[in-house]
Amino acid sequence: MKQVVLMSVVFAFLSAFCLAQEAKMTVKVLNPVNVNRQGATIEVPWKDFSSVFPEGTKSIVVSEQNSGEVLPSQEFDANLDGVPDEVIFQSDFKPMESKVFSLAASSTAQKMTQSLVDVQYVLPRQDVAWENDRIAFRVYGPALAAEVSNGIDVWTKRVRYLIIKKWYEGEEQTPKIIYHIDHGEGADFFDVNRSLGCGGAGIWQNGKVYQPGVFSRYRIISMGPLRACFEVYYDNWDVNGMKFKETERITLDAGQNLNKIDVTFAGEQPGVRIELACGLVQRNHTRPYKNDSNTWVSLWGQINDNLPNGYLGTGIVFKPGQVTGTTEDSSQYIAFARTSTGSTFSYYAGAGWTRSGDFRSVDDWNGYLKHKALEIESPLSVTVVK
Repeated sequence: MKQVVLMSVVFAFLSAFCLAQEAKMTVKVLNPVNVNRQGATIEVPWKDFSSVFPEGTKSIVVSEQNSGEVLPSQEFDANLDGVPDEVIFQSDFKPMESKVFSLAASSTAQKMTQSLVDVQYVLPRQDVAWENDRIAFRVYGPALAAEVSNGIDVWTKRVRYLIIKKWYEGEEQTPKIIYHIDHGEGADFFDVNRSLGCGGAGIWQNGKVYQPGVFSRYRIISMGPLRACFEVYYDNWDVNGMKFKETERITLDAGQNLNKIDVTFAGEQPGVRIELACGLVQRNHTRPYKNDSNTWVSLWGQINDNLPNGYLGTGIVFKPGQVTGTTEDSSQYIAFARTSTGSTFSYYAGAGWTRSGDFRSVDDWNGYLKHKALEIESPLSVTVVK
């Protein structure tokens, strides 16, 4: 009997050992454009592992084959059904560079890498706030329904660690630590009011922007370590007698200044055409920019009237052919695009601050948006070798 138990233990050990040591696959990744890609996110569908990795795989260990360096990775469950949809990890790529990565199965969940992102629903303010190692944002919930709408707020950072929890808690302390003042980490200098803020979405009709108000519900999809993702829902929206609902899924990866925003409208009838308005709130001393093909638009200028607080760029990046025009109203710079109920429209929006150390000038910021537009048009080529 003892011999049988011993053999079972040995077999289990050997099975786990073989799982960790032999179940591997190779992923080849090519940067197809002539630009540097810093901290590019590689996405490998989880289904690609199913025929290679045995049952019992709890997580994936990723290493760069040439250097052997183990890279932080994340199993991302996009629909919260308990099964990962993809494995994501990040690497830098020189222009036209190709890299090979080794992905190995592990029978144990890997120790959580210190997260570079965060997303929180914050009481009593009822905000959803999110950040990465570069910048932070928030959207407003029911508590501020009388003052704001669905605009995206920007919190500028000059540190690489996470701050939203600390800043919110500082506002509740006595004496209060006000996050509108830079105490050495950055601050909330941004005024959204009832605008679309930094890349929020509305509907353009009869020469004006219609916004849905503050979100009704939210759902957090992922809190890291490499990707923050959540959804906010706008359930009661009337535009000239037409009823709409809107879902916004916002995704922010580590090392990036732009959110990916997926907007889906639902209406009383499917397929109703909508002219989407994506906006950037106007500030004093700012100037608008765009490229000839309208794949990006931006505003650049002083972050506020206090010049030592530096300069801020905000911007929106689109796929080629999405934008049908641009305009300005009294509060914001607007880019138009066409969508319809039942369809999902995707774009990128965010901000960059001179005091973060990442951007020195308007040329740096607009160059960042230009590179992002190229990356969207020519994504990384990912080939799984089983």
